[in-house]
Amino acid sequence: MQTGVDVTVPQLSNQRTHPYTDLLLHDMGDALADNRPDYLATGKEWRTSPLWEIGLFQKTNVVPYYLHDGRARTLEEAILWHGGEAEKSKQLFMQLSKTDRDKLIKFLNSV
Repeated sequence: MQTGVDVTVPQLSNQRTHPYTDLLLHDMGDALADNRPDYLATGKEWRTSPLWEIGLFQKTNVVPYYLHDGRARTLEEAILWHGGEAEKSKQLFMQLSKTDRDKLIKFLNSV
């Protein structure tokens, strides 16, 4: 993503960023549903939160709380809660070797 022109803070103009999100609504399945519609989102749809700086959660919150409601205490647990449109990604994560899962978590903690 690239920022536009900011005449108030020129340093923010035309900056390239990697938020690691598509910022879209996705059906996350029944396990994550709260069944409370919010504007155009159904009770099991969530906007994909940016993953940038997710590695700072533990430093900033002492105990990290992941997902929209904080129910996951680790990134791996957050991945495993996913369903709906993310079910295939969750299954692929589960099929990775422990070494590759650890590498993915290490990457997430670095962004």
